Amino acid sequence: MTLGEPRQATGFGHGKVILLGEHAVVYGQPALAAGMSAGVTVQVQARPGSGRLAAAAWSLDARAGDGSQVGRALDAILGRLRARDLDFTVDARIPARVGLGSSAALSVAVARAAALETDATDDEALRAAADGEAVFHGSPSGIDAAAAARGNVGRFQRDDGWRPVRVRAPLALCIGLSGVLHDTAAQVAAVRRLRDEAPVVDRVLETMGAVAEAGVKAVEAGEIARLGRLFDVAHGLLSSLGVSSPELDTMVNGARRAGAVGAKLTGAGGGGAAIALAPGREDDVLARWRADGFDGFQTVVGGEAAAP
Repeated sequence: MTLGEPRQATGFGHGKVILLGEHAVVYGQPALAAGMSAGVTVQVQARPGSGRLAAAAWSLDARAGDGSQVGRALDAILGRLRARDLDFTVDARIPARVGLGSSAALSVAVARAAALETDATDDEALRAAADGEAVFHGSPSGIDAAAAARGNVGRFQRDDGWRPVRVRAPLALCIGLSGVLHDTAAQVAAVRRLRDEAPVVDRVLETMGAVAEAGVKAVEAGEIARLGRLFDVAHGLLSSLGVSSPELDTMVNGARRAGAVGAKLTGAGGGGAAIALAPGREDDVLARWRADGFDGFQTVVGGEAAAP
């Protein structure tokens, strides 16, 4: 950038990991989630533009209103912010469609970058990001967008929104990638059909909410082993809803054999990612996953670790 050249507007959205409560949160139950330090950075190009968005890491090139899902989401965001003459480049540091909140991170980052160009408030930007998430996921609970915007650990409930959870020390997490892309909307719809066919499923969802509340207390108390045991319980409940997969089960079981104190799928399921808590054994868990044919990495959530 040369002296006197205007600075380009930039927005950031955190990747997210749901620790406890996925699917149940759609039905008003509490969930425990966190924003990661890794995420999506979006930069506005020189105006005027044509509503184009390019993300090399995701092999993505879209335009607002082009009929694609990304194009429709972009159109919704820019329409609310009255910013259809902007172009964006995306630096994505999280994989797409694996349950780590890529669409929410993208929506938040685009909306925040556009808001800086249009002098909109951050609240207006987050409402625009919610419009984008609605295109991606139909009727999202809002947890992904909340984590993408805030980047800390929080308790989320539809009626109450996001409440930060005090973390005694940053949590080290192993994140395993199943190699199978997932479809959040399809998995949410499948759980809805199961609930319609068997109303007793509501009891499972209520139990998942209670597990999430117990997880909040474990995090606040710094009791990592107890949080890990709750991961194990949660994975069993999610499996009962039919949203796990052979790959996810293999990763969860492999993590436990490698020394994790708890492991579970994260996000909508049907593919995507698993998470494990393994204090001092993180390298062993990652090695186990790689030996089983899966990729993985370590991240930290909570405290200053989540700052972009």
